[in-house]
Amino acid sequence: MASKLEKAQYKYESLLRQLGEKAEMVEVIDKAEPTIRKNYRRAKDALADRNLELELLQSEIERLGEKHGRAKEEIQKQIDDLEALIGEKEDIIDVKRSKANPIKSNLAGAAYDLKFVQKGLDEEMRKVEEKKRREEFKRAKEHEGNVKRMKIEVLKRKKALVDMKRQIKEYEGPAKKLEKEVEQLNEQLLELQDQLEEVREGEGVGLVEEMQRQKTAKDKDVERAEQHLMDVLADVGEDLYERRLKHPVLSKYYADLDFVAETIDKLQD
Repeated sequence: MASKLEKAQYKYESLLRQLGEKAEMVEVIDKAEPTIRKNYRRAKDALADRNLELELLQSEIERLGEKHGRAKEEIQKQIDDLEALIGEKEDIIDVKRSKANPIKSNLAGAAYDLKFVQKGLDEEMRKVEEKKRREEFKRAKEHEGNVKRMKIEVLKRKKALVDMKRQIKEYEGPAKKLEKEVEQLNEQLLELQDQLEEVREGEGVGLVEEMQRQKTAKDKDVERAEQHLMDVLADVGEDLYERRLKHPVLSKYYADLDFVAETIDKLQD
């Protein structure tokens, strides 16, 4: 905890600084001693320079940040659009596959049935030949009737197989084409994702980080310049106080400074 003397000394310095600030506000700095005026102008210029440097640095950081952000946004938008397109094509593929799969299952059963019917037809034709050889013409005619009906059945089943194969081709042909397109789009997607990663970890990021470190150092330079200016203003206030420069705004600080100075003297004794 600060002692009474330390508090009084701090108050005295604060009043001197306030006096200097008021002198600056009412534009009577030129009444101060020449060396002090010179120090004030130097401190003022130094602070202005540090602030300008900080503003320029901050502006460049923002510019690079916006540029870097736009690059990421543009690539991310391309990725989002591409992912949406891939999703749409995959949905279409699923629909076409879902329509083709039942037909493919039915095709296998229909092919087996055709073989069974064809086998029956071959058997009936063999019986026709056998009955004719035995001169059992009535029985041969009965089997010929079966042959006609079974030939029609075979034709129907062959036609059904052809229709099934055509339908499967109608679904699977576009599906295969879409799958190739999706494969190409996925390659593009990987390239974009690599680009996004490069942007996130690229030189631009390192440059911004370096400039952020510079800004931290520059902030401290500004703080030091501000503190130096405050010290110089205290010197201005002390000079004007010692010479009791007459001014309606400044004069009211003199009594407060006298009181605090007297208190410091008593505490030191």
